[in-house]
Amino acid sequence: MTYTCPIFLLLLGLIFSTNVDGYPNGLQVDSACPNLVPGHGPTSQSTPPPYKITLNATSYTPGTPVSITLLACNGAFKGYMIQARLADTSKNQSELFGTFTANESNPACKGDNGSALVHSNNNPKTTVNIQWIPPQLFVGHIIFRVTYVQAEYTFWANIRSDVLYDASLNSTSGALQNKTDVDPVCSGGQQITSITTTAATSDTSKTNLTKDASCGQTKGCFSSCSGRGCTFIVSWATSANISIFVLSTEILNQGKTYIALGFSSDSEMYFQNLQEVQLLNSSTVDGVLSCTISRPVSEKSNRYDITKPWTLLLAQGNTVTDANTGVPFLTSHKERKFISEEQVTANSIVDLGSDTSGNPMIKAHGCLMVGAWIFLASVGIVVARYYKPVWEVTLCSQKVWFQIHRLCMVLVFCATAAGFIIIFVEEKEWSEIDVEGKQFLVGHPIIGVIVMALTVINPLMALFRPHPGTTNRPIFNWAHWFVGTAAHILAVIGVFFGVQIPDSQVPYYTVYILAAFVAWQLFVEILLELITCIGRKRVGGVQKGVFSNIDRSESYELNGGGDPPKAIAYTESNKVAIVKLVILVLHIIIVGALSAAVIAIIAIGEKELED
Repeated sequence: MTYTCPIFLLLLGLIFSTNVDGYPNGLQVDSACPNLVPGHGPTSQSTPPPYKITLNATSYTPGTPVSITLLACNGAFKGYMIQARLADTSKNQSELFGTFTANESNPACKGDNGSALVHSNNNPKTTVNIQWIPPQLFVGHIIFRVTYVQAEYTFWANIRSDVLYDASLNSTSGALQNKTDVDPVCSGGQQITSITTTAATSDTSKTNLTKDASCGQTKGCFSSCSGRGCTFIVSWATSANISIFVLSTEILNQGKTYIALGFSSDSEMYFQNLQEVQLLNSSTVDGVLSCTISRPVSEKSNRYDITKPWTLLLAQGNTVTDANTGVPFLTSHKERKFISEEQVTANSIVDLGSDTSGNPMIKAHGCLMVGAWIFLASVGIVVARYYKPVWEVTLCSQKVWFQIHRLCMVLVFCATAAGFIIIFVEEKEWSEIDVEGKQFLVGHPIIGVIVMALTVINPLMALFRPHPGTTNRPIFNWAHWFVGTAAHILAVIGVFFGVQIPDSQVPYYTVYILAAFVAWQLFVEILLELITCIGRKRVGGVQKGVFSNIDRSESYELNGGGDPPKAIAYTESNKVAIVKLVILVLHIIIVGALSAAVIAIIAIGEKELED
C-alpha cells in the first residue's frame, strides 16, 4: 500500500496528459489562459522563437480593427494562443482586452469573455492573419502575447509583440514591456507600420507596401496597387462620430516625402478642409511612410460632412527645406495625384482603386506627340532626304517627294502645336516634374518648348528660302537640315521622358518599344545612305560614285519645270529605285506599327493593361 499514492498520481498524470493531447482543435484549453503555457510537454523553449508577430498599426482607437499576422520565419507551427494585455507592467497584467477573429480559429478564455484566440486544427501553419477589435473605450497601451506550438513537446510561450499604443496617451507613458527577441532568421521582421509591409528584397522595382486583407471587409480602403506592390494605401474606420484614417505611401526621395488626403466633389483638391484634424502618430518603416489621423465626421464651418459621399484625392510629393529659414515646404504633387474610382463616405466599407482612366488631356498630348514625331516626322524626313531622285513625276505641279514631305511636316506642325496647347491649358503653369531617381525628367517641358520653337522656325525658313543655284541656298539647306534634325531628335527624347512621368500611367516597357523605333530609324537611314552612295550612276560625264553636297542641296527644287540645275549630276537606276521604294513601304509599316502600339498603350493605361 505504500505505492498506492505514487501509482495513483502517475495514473492521474497520464490521464491529464492524454486529455490535453486529445484537443488538437484548441478547445478546452482555458487552463492555459492565465500564463499561456500549454498543459502538455516540458517547459517552454528558452531559445529565441523562429516566429514573429507583426501589426498593421502603431496605435489603436476604440472599435477600429487592428490586423495582426503570426508568421513562421523558419518551418511551421501547429497551434497558437493569442491574448491582448496591458503593456504597462505597473497595471493589472492578468486582464484581457478586446476580441479576436480569424479563419480556422476558436475563441478561448471564456472566463474573460472570450478575449483570446486559439487554433482550430493542428495542421502546419506558416501564416495566420488575425483581426483584433479593441474595446469601446481607451484602456491604455496594449501588448499582444502569443504562444506558438511547434510540436507536442516543443513550444514557445508568452512571446510579446511590439507595443500597440493607446492613441489618447503619450507613447512614453508607463513602464512598458519590450517585445520578445526573435530568432535571427526573423531579423527582417520589424513591426509593420500602418499597412502590412514585407521585408525589403533586392528587387528594387517592388515596394514594401502591400494591401491589408481587411480592406473591404472591416474597413474602407483606397489604394493604387499593382504587381510591384502598392504606391499608397488609405484605410479608414469610423466610431463614435470620429473617423480614423491611416495613410501609407512608399518613400519617394530619401525620406523627404509627404502624403495628403482631400475630399472633393470633383477631381480638384482645394485646401479648405484642414480644421480639427489630429495627428495620432507617424512613422517610417522599410521605406514606407505612415501616419494616422483622426477627424470628426460632422460638418462645421469649412469642414465637410464626410458621412456624405465625396471623391477622395490622394497626393504624394517631396518636401524641400528652405536654405534661408530651414523650414520645409511641400513641392508640387501634380505628377503624383490619385483620384478614387467612386465617391465614398466615412462609413463605407469598400476596397477602391484609383481612377486609372487617366487624365484625357495628358493622354491626348502624348498621343499627338507620338503620332507627330515617331510616325509622321520619321516618314517625312526620310522621303525628303533619300527619295528625291526616285520620283521624277510631279503631282499638282510639285514633285511627289516634296508633296509627301510637305504633307507629313504640316501634320507634324499641327499635331505638335495642338499637343503643346493642350498641355499648357491642362497644367495652367510651368510643370515642375520631380520623380525620385529620375531627376532628368525635369527636362521634359524644356525640351517641349524647344521642339515647338524649332517646329515653327523651320517652315518660316522655308517660306524665305533662296532659289536653287544662288549663293545663299547652301546655307539655307544646311540650316533647314539642322533645325529639322534637331527638332526630331529632341522630340523623340521628349517622348522617352514623357512615358516615364507617373502621370502618363504607362508601363515601363513602353521605353523598349521606343528604343526599337530608334534602332529601326537609324538602320533605315544608314541603309539608305549606303544605297544612295553606291547606287548612283553618271550623268553628263560625271564620274560614277563621286558624292556631291551640291547635288543634295540643290535637289530642293520643288517643281519639275525648266532645266535642272547643272549641279545635279546623278540619277539612280530603276533597280535602285525599286529597292528604295520597298524599304520605304517597310519603313512606313514598321514605324506605323510601333507608333500605333505606343499610342494604344498611352490611351489604355497601365492598370487596364495589367487587368
